[in-house]
Amino acid sequence: MKDQLDLSNSESLSNSSKRFTRRKFISLGLLGTLGLTGGYVAMDNVFGNQGTKNSGQKFVRPNFIPTPNKWSKDDVTVAWLGHASFLINFFGTKILIDPALDSRIGITPIGNLTIGPSRYIASALTSDEVGPLDLLLVSHAHTDHFDYPTLRNLQSPNTHVVTAKNTLPLWNGMNFKSVEEMHWQDSKSLSGVKVTAIEGKHWGARIPWKKGMEANSLLLSKNGVSIFFGADTGYTELIKQQLSGIPIDLAIMGIGAYSPKSFEDKHATPEQAWKMAEEMSAKWVVPMHWGSFNLSREPMEEPILRFRQAAAGQIEKVVIQETGGTWIRPR
Repeated sequence: MKDQLDLSNSESLSNSSKRFTRRKFISLGLLGTLGLTGGYVAMDNVFGNQGTKNSGQKFVRPNFIPTPNKWSKDDVTVAWLGHASFLINFFGTKILIDPALDSRIGITPIGNLTIGPSRYIASALTSDEVGPLDLLLVSHAHTDHFDYPTLRNLQSPNTHVVTAKNTLPLWNGMNFKSVEEMHWQDSKSLSGVKVTAIEGKHWGARIPWKKGMEANSLLLSKNGVSIFFGADTGYTELIKQQLSGIPIDLAIMGIGAYSPKSFEDKHATPEQAWKMAEEMSAKWVVPMHWGSFNLSREPMEEPILRFRQAAAGQIEKVVIQETGGTWIRPR
């Protein structure tokens, strides 16, 4: 095992077979996947730069713990479990989005052994605590959104899965009621909820050479209520255009992983995230994709501070600001 994962002793291609050795294949996959997850910051956190900022920060429990067993089927209830993971009761349809609920994210070369960045704040619920699910939605295959250990723990023959274009093979061997790929503008009705794939400004390759893997934002609609899940996206007017004419009750927007400057193309700044929420005329907004993992260069608390400043004067529209926070749609 140690030899297989030793990145300092990569092997050359065989002249006769021209094939990767197992060690080099794993090495390249590890570096590439961590790079896609959080760029050089994620690789720094795993491969030796542990003495950087935040190294003394402790793994803590969130201040709020959702209680999904008490939620009413007559309401819309949304809980932020951390990073991009949300548990939603949508008028009785139980939905989980982008679950990464374990203590670490990254690649899993053997079983559920995960190599990658560790959490700073624990998930508000474990995979055993979320309860039975009707829908499991995964926006794209990056490891902070598509976490194999969590997904394996959530397997159920009663749960429908929606995944991004060209990611279906990643679900091989897992037991769900259905696993369906969706691409931009595709819509499906599943468990009473209309799910629409929305084009944002991101990419979805889990490993560098899988260029065809796409990334979705998601629109969920039921009983005249619409929830927009931005997933990962840079600023783009494409979202406003696709949502034109659709009243958005809740917009869930990523606000982190924008530093260094080159990251902004695929991860909106807090100000850009607020602007997109304004452009779609969202009634309420939840900021996400900050505070759980150190995947970029901005300080851990900076995204939410900047987002609050961007929302100044309308801060009452920002309905969840801490991991574990729960919002019930006003009737």
